[in-house]
Amino acid sequence: MISKNPTEALPDVQSFRDDRRIAINKVGVTEVSFPVQVASQFKVDAGTQPSVATMDMFVSLPSDQKGTHMSRFMQLLRDWGQPLEPSSIIGLCEAIRDRLQAADAFLKIRFPYFVERLAPVTQESGVLRIDAEFEVSCGNENDLVMTLKGPATSLCPCSKQISDRGAHNQRCELTVSVRCPEGEMISIEDLFGIMEGAASTQVFPVLKRPDEKHVTEDAYDHPKFVEDIVRDLADGLAGDDRIVWYRCSSENFESIHQHNAFALIQS
Repeated sequence: MISKNPTEALPDVQSFRDDRRIAINKVGVTEVSFPVQVASQFKVDAGTQPSVATMDMFVSLPSDQKGTHMSRFMQLLRDWGQPLEPSSIIGLCEAIRDRLQAADAFLKIRFPYFVERLAPVTQESGVLRIDAEFEVSCGNENDLVMTLKGPATSLCPCSKQISDRGAHNQRCELTVSVRCPEGEMISIEDLFGIMEGAASTQVFPVLKRPDEKHVTEDAYDHPKFVEDIVRDLADGLAGDDRIVWYRCSSENFESIHQHNAFALIQS
């Protein structure tokens, strides 16, 4: 008689005993592309935005177990179906730990997120891309770090001071990682607003001539070295009660050098 369960008579090799007695900190799957819905403003009842996430999922493995069950990661992800927001991300990590019967689980989710941006004068609309990442660990305690990476503009104070005409400016890439108090979370939009406020001016997807004039003059009125940007950014993050830890950096893509300028502060 053929068994109705095709795996019933097959050996579970992953559960075999391993005699090398070496525990593994992380084992799992990486670079998993998966369609997701991102909760707008990270409130599930405020609508969602579709995106495509890239995920890394791991568990710890005890020293006496030969391997983990890789297919279970994909089964969990297939059946998950919840919008991305802090509690659901932690919930998925906890589900991975429970399903794989592990002491610890780790989850990293990366996805593009788009915010509407209106030109400063004409109010022409466009969408601006922000790259978001959530890194979660679940074990004796849960931990969640949100990281955003997005564009802004910097204008060189030295160039403005010494030049008879104009000053060189460039696009910069701001990166911020934060931890929030338990039960709280700052939204992607709010955090990116703090990031942009530290630069010389914002970046816009659509600019007509009046807008370009405004942006050029706004940057000229707010000259900042990369050191100024990252210090102002740290000051803004430290002053927000929703943030208990941060790491922030700016990389300025120099327009008159072949190299870039970079600065980083961690609380």
